[in-house]
This record gives sequence, C-alpha cells and structure tokens, in this order.
Amino acid sequence: MAMFADVVKNFSSADIPEPDLLDPASVPSLRWGIVGAGDIAEIFISTLLKHTKQQVVGIASKTPGKADALAAKHGVSKTYNSYEELCAQKDIDVIYIATLPNTHLADSLIAINAGKHVLVEKPSAISKAEAAALYSAAKKAGVFAMEAMWSRYLPQASIMRKMVEQKTLGTIELIQADFGQDNRAIARLWLPGASIVQDMGIYPIAFTEQILGLPTKISAAGKLASPHSEAMASAVFEYASGARAVITTSGHSHVPTRASVSGTEGVLLVDSPFFTPSGLGLREAVFNGQGPHWKDQTGVVGHEGLCYQANYLAAYVSQGLLESPLHTHEQTVAIISIGEEIRRQIGVQL
Repeated sequence: MAMFADVVKNFSSADIPEPDLLDPASVPSLRWGIVGAGDIAEIFISTLLKHTKQQVVGIASKTPGKADALAAKHGVSKTYNSYEELCAQKDIDVIYIATLPNTHLADSLIAINAGKHVLVEKPSAISKAEAAALYSAAKKAGVFAMEAMWSRYLPQASIMRKMVEQKTLGTIELIQADFGQDNRAIARLWLPGASIVQDMGIYPIAFTEQILGLPTKISAAGKLASPHSEAMASAVFEYASGARAVITTSGHSHVPTRASVSGTEGVLLVDSPFFTPSGLGLREAVFNGQGPHWKDQTGVVGHEGLCYQANYLAAYVSQGLLESPLHTHEQTVAIISIGEEIRRQIGVQL
C-alpha cells in the first residue's frame, strides 16, 4: 500500500514567482550577420524581426541562391556567397552561426578572427575538445560568444531559477526529462559527424545541469543507428547530493517531451515541449498532488522563443561581458562533455 505524507504543503499561485522579462527596447540594437541559410536561420530571423529591436543586415550561404531567397523573404538587403566576406563587413556587430554542428568550430573561428561576437546554434560542437577550442578562441580574441541554448533564457527558466533558489520544492531528489521525435527523414541528423544525443538530447541534459549542476556519475544505454551515430539513448545521472536525474532522447520515436523536478516538498512539472515557451505546474509532493499552474502569456510561441537569447546577448555585450552568466563557457563545454560520455558508453565510435 502506498504511503502518504503526514503533512502536505498546500501551494498557491503565490508560490510561483513572476518571471524576469527583458524589455527588447532596453538593450542595444545590434547589427546581425547570419552564417547559413537553412530552416533554423529562417526561424531566427523571423522572430528577431517580430519580437526584438535587433537588425539583420546580411546573410551568407555557400549554396548559390539560398541566401538571396532568404534575404528577399525578410527584407535583408545584403547577401554573400562567402562566410569570410560577411564577417569582414564593418557594419556587422554579431554573427549567428546557423550551420551544421560539425562545422561550427571552423565557421565560428571565421567570425571570431574577424572580431565579431558570436551566437552559435546548439550544440556548439559535437565534441568537448571542439567546444573548448571555440570558447577559448573567443575569450582570447576578446569577443562575446555563447551557445544558442535558448531554453535558458525563456520566462519559465527565470521562474525555475527563482524556485530553486527559494527552495520552493524543498530538497531536490529527482529530475526526469525527455525529448524524442521520429526524425529519420531529416537527413542532417544522420550525416557523418551528426549526433542525436548532442543535437536533441542536449535539451534534457542542459535542463538537469541548470537545476542540479554536473553529475558525479553517468550510466547510459541506447541503440545505434550506425557505428558513428545513435538512434536513441537513456542515461541516469548521479549527484554528490544523492539526487538523480533520468533523461531520454530519441531520433526514432516520439516521446512526451516533458520535464519534472521532484523535491521533498513539491513537484514542478514543465509543460510539453519543455524547452519552448510553455507552462509550469506546481504540485504537492504526494500521490496525485494538486497545485497551481502558470502559463506563458507573452504571445511568444514555439520556436519564436529564440528571440529571448538575442536580447540577452545584446544586454551582455553592452555590459562588456565575454560570456553569458546564465550559460557560461564552462557550463556549455561540460554539457557537451556529458553528451560525449553518453555516446561513448552506448558504443558510438567517436
């Protein structure tokens, strides 16, 4: 028979703090150049124009005509067939690297060596070594660099940070997070040098790191798609505090794409998809616990949430910072290192 707590903490909406919202008009309007003209570049440009005061002044693609088509669609006046030419432009402040992960280091170095700040689409790299090299180069050049881990800049992420700091949930004992889709038709995810764990699984890994920090032990199992790529993976993380986290990612199967944080006094449920603007439910730490629900009411939906990271980047640049306080270079490299270890344990030939 299930055992129930003698004392139940009755949560109210007052136990869910208000999110910190950065006014787009309060940060400098930087001039952006876009390296790459694929789907994520189009989404990023669209939300910048819709939800920020940032300017897109140039797009570069190595595929003839691709930058021209994207620029025409969004009213961007200049296009380039060379990343070097785009990054050399004096009227550009920051470069968004929207290419494939296995070229992120090389593409980022073009911008860094040209003295440009960089926002690198996640994952910054497939390996820890390349990620470390990227951020080391940026710091040495004195330019701002950050991974586009957009989930860390959403309003709900701000609420979660406050709740952890205020110990609303008590002592955190367990995190569960998953992200999976049947993405077998998306060719880029199965190219040599690609990784489901690093491209998709990075979201649940980063979620656990934001709440509990880095694990002391990782135990992983999974299924390979090829000797050099994984189809799915699950992992258990153990922490010095005694807490655990369980994450799952799959490129072959759709999963709920939810996350939860379980503490001794409460359970926080993050609505699906947990890494996009969604909602939070705060529940009593009992069987079928009840409690208040917060829903994102900003009007920024789905992948439009990419806009938040751009506003934060502009604020950080104006403060003279070289990295994001919410997702430092060290944290970024460590998260990629966790993904690399999961891949190693399930038998991927790295």
